[in-house]
Amino acid sequence: MTHPLRIRRVLGDRPFAEIGDPAVVAVDPRRGDLVVGGDIGSIRWPPLGTAAIDGWPRYRIGVFDAGDLRCRHLHPSYWPVNAVAFHPSLPLAAVGTGRYDGSWDFQGELLLVDLESGAVTSALAERREVPAVEWLDGRRLRLTVSPEDRDSDRAFTHAHETVIEREDWSAVGERTIGFRELTGPRVRRVRPPGAEPARDFLRDRAAAAATPWELRRQVRAVEALDDGRVLAALQGARLECHLPSGELQWAVADLDGGRQIHVCADRRSAWVHVRHTGRVTESGWRRAGNLVQRIALDSGRSLEEFDPGHAVTFTADRVGRLVVREAWPAPEQGQTVILTPDNTEAARFTLPNHDVFAVRRGSRPLFVQRPEPGTSERQWVVALEPEVTDGTPSVRRLFPLDWDGDRTMHVFAGPGTQVGDDALVHAATLHDHRGVLRHNAFVLRRRLADGVPQWVHGCDEPVTALDADGHTVYAAHRSGSIVAIDAGNGRPRWERVLHVSGRPVVPLSLTAPHAGRLLVGTVDGRILDCETSTGR
Repeated sequence: MTHPLRIRRVLGDRPFAEIGDPAVVAVDPRRGDLVVGGDIGSIRWPPLGTAAIDGWPRYRIGVFDAGDLRCRHLHPSYWPVNAVAFHPSLPLAAVGTGRYDGSWDFQGELLLVDLESGAVTSALAERREVPAVEWLDGRRLRLTVSPEDRDSDRAFTHAHETVIEREDWSAVGERTIGFRELTGPRVRRVRPPGAEPARDFLRDRAAAAATPWELRRQVRAVEALDDGRVLAALQGARLECHLPSGELQWAVADLDGGRQIHVCADRRSAWVHVRHTGRVTESGWRRAGNLVQRIALDSGRSLEEFDPGHAVTFTADRVGRLVVREAWPAPEQGQTVILTPDNTEAARFTLPNHDVFAVRRGSRPLFVQRPEPGTSERQWVVALEPEVTDGTPSVRRLFPLDWDGDRTMHVFAGPGTQVGDDALVHAATLHDHRGVLRHNAFVLRRRLADGVPQWVHGCDEPVTALDADGHTVYAAHRSGSIVAIDAGNGRPRWERVLHVSGRPVVPLSLTAPHAGRLLVGTVDGRILDCETSTGR
């Protein structure tokens, strides 16, 4: 039976897409296959804000075929890959992972990857960073491990070297290498190489196979234009435009990449914003900074731009009004700017104690108002009214964000969309100061007038993106699934776990431009152009 969601085509596809930004590349001297350790990026909601979606492994270990560069196996890792070494006779790779956790410990694993089956064994009995691995022969593996904690003498400059011996490394069980085997003499800490050598290697290997590779990650926003073109903002491009054929029409390259897209009312230009990080470039050190830019959709050229002085988020409404708001409290209170549908500034004012509430297709821009520090007040969903008095628009409280009474746990507002003129559908997660709790993620429909829930759909995984085509709500989850929910009664219609070339992908953004079509931006930098139906 045909599934109600079908991936028609994949835009931005390329070899090695599954591992994100490569850090370590190793080539099997016997088989020629590649093992690549990479970083796919963290998932945050809002995409630029402070609410991390916890417990998601951002690092990847991929095993790639030497010939067609197909990903044969893919394994998530909670820590960066530091080193890879191939066993001299077995189809086995030792992978050292880990890093300093920023607080107390150096955490990581020694992973044994079966190159044929893809099975992975975590061999250490406790979490220890493994900066280097090397096979001395078929029985002995030399590795270095970092000290147990940062208070150890010279913890950031030295490690401990040890040799682990096993008769048959293919039979090593989970967590069977204990603490005593990790003691050894102190040696100088080996730092992993930078990302550029790994990027250059993949670029050269892909070029040799006539399939170009460039770094792409985190499609944070995707939009469909009326003429069939597709826009995307991602790490690697401030904004890019694909023709209806799927061919890339133009791209504005940017290592940090665009965060959100606002297509202007005339449909001839779009606003994007970028949070630039400080880094060394060919022309020298580039300082961190922020950019808000309007880009022509026919060519990708810049029409206007400004530096707001702080990170921002976009909130828009149906008529094309755009609110440019600080993403988090700036050292000095940032200014909120309202742009009219013709891109002229209507107001510039201070909007304190408000968080972004990314609601698509809203009749008015919505925000979440935080309670005053030290008070027991609740968070409120508020609307920015169109009338401006003395240069400042009025803000009207609509209803509490918490739809089920006061809670001891914090409620994070997730993505949302307005359905019709009188209903808001949005995601939410509960947080108990230790992380997002299982079974405490929700999608719910509420009356826009007073916030009364019309239905509540519980989820096991936090929602990364959400939109609706009027009749069906599409909720993407960090697990890789898309759930279609009846917009009227809240009943799930179908669920699909996304795969590309047999490997799972994680949706980070989506849009439902009309019934029957869904565009999905993935964490690994690809765009899925999908057909949908309401079938079960």
